[in-house]
Amino acid sequence: MVNKRSTLSSPEPAALNVGRGTAELGEIVVFIDGHTETSPILEFAGTLAQEHGARLISVFMQPEPAATPPEMFARGKGIVDVIEAHQAQLQGIEADYRTQFEGIVRRHGIRSEWRSLPYLSNEVGVHAYYADLVVIARPESAGQTAGPPSLAESLVLSSGRPIIVFPPRDTVSRIRRILVAWNATRESIRAVADALPLLVKAEAVEVLVVDHQRHPEGHGQEPGADIARHMARHGARVEVRRLSSGGEDVGRLLLSQAAAFRADLLVMGAYGHTHLREWMFGSVTRTVLYEASLPVLMSR
Repeated sequence: MVNKRSTLSSPEPAALNVGRGTAELGEIVVFIDGHTETSPILEFAGTLAQEHGARLISVFMQPEPAATPPEMFARGKGIVDVIEAHQAQLQGIEADYRTQFEGIVRRHGIRSEWRSLPYLSNEVGVHAYYADLVVIARPESAGQTAGPPSLAESLVLSSGRPIIVFPPRDTVSRIRRILVAWNATRESIRAVADALPLLVKAEAVEVLVVDHQRHPEGHGQEPGADIARHMARHGARVEVRRLSSGGEDVGRLLLSQAAAFRADLLVMGAYGHTHLREWMFGSVTRTVLYEASLPVLMSR
């Protein structure tokens, strides 16, 4: 029987562990945009690849070359010189990032691949479609609530792959404790299935159910118990916590509970939709995506 907690003051539950499963990661893709500080995210992705015996694929997206005012007014042969200078500039930037990547690869002793995409390539998303897991830095801020998405937003909502969004200035490298946000919807079911390779290797997993009374469909008699049992049968060490938000913002409640659990990763379904050029996240997803101080695995 899966132990559960209904309040923060409930007795500490016993972890449930019923053998090891066979979930695996074969290929991990990490996106590098030529602007973001890459050492933490590359260390994180490299450690994941090492722990799971996966190939690490870096997709480098060339940044827009910086143009000086004189270059903007170049004519004739001057245009050719500007183009050559920009190409040399981009090659230097890419060489620096590739050196960092290859250093991570050597240190972790992992298989690797380097891919380079030109500025404004329309094939960026394709490199996520055939990965078992994607790691990408999240945007610094949410910006507008509607409009063309950033790459991270686009991958979360349209790639069909599990996306780990890595927050700015984070330094976590190993995933030992995982908080799972569970509400018995298709999106959260997908997130748990996608995260299984990580869940079975974690030292502790907590399934957090918030306000199950408001949406009882799919939860069963003991909300969270069935999905915890499913994960345990694959080898995860699981406990369940059920909470009422009490009117608190649910996204921020998830983040506060992740901090209380000392989680290295938050797993959740992503909720949102597209309509023409509008790209809208649900409020909980948006809060977590842009305010989380820990990596978040999102699936949709």
